[in-house]
Amino acid sequence: MNHYFTTDDGYRIISARFGVPRTQVRTWVALYEKHGEKGLIPKPKGVSADPELRIKVVKAVIEQHMSLNQAAAHFMLAGSGSVARWLKVYEERGEAGLRALKIGTKRNIAISVDPEKAASALELSKDRRIEDLERQVRFLETRLMYLKKLKALAHPTKK
Repeated sequence: MNHYFTTDDGYRIISARFGVPRTQVRTWVALYEKHGEKGLIPKPKGVSADPELRIKVVKAVIEQHMSLNQAAAHFMLAGSGSVARWLKVYEERGEAGLRALKIGTKRNIAISVDPEKAASALELSKDRRIEDLERQVRFLETRLMYLKKLKALAHPTKK
């Protein structure tokens, strides 16, 4: 941050100099300008945002026409990726979807799903897997047949 505020270098030069993506530099500057050093303190890992905060952030983006980066800086979020995911969930499932959002392992977002839909999706997945395996078996059988034919033509037996 000191480098940004003490030089005339822009995001591009700073990102190249320190090997950090330009968008990350932009996010850090916005957080610092909005919240000071407090905005740059890393959040504990594995702590998900409160559902009400998610709703506030999404509504700010929609109603106040904030960009994803502006919303992330305003609400002291690490980046705009979370905001984008929350916006998508909100568009698909509304506030209830944001409240039902469960954060598991990194980058793994799960939403409470209808058991019937989950069962039909699993069945469809199994059917596709079976079709793929059958196609692979036919290919290998055909390949084997051609190899046998080639071997027979290369080494004709005398009768």
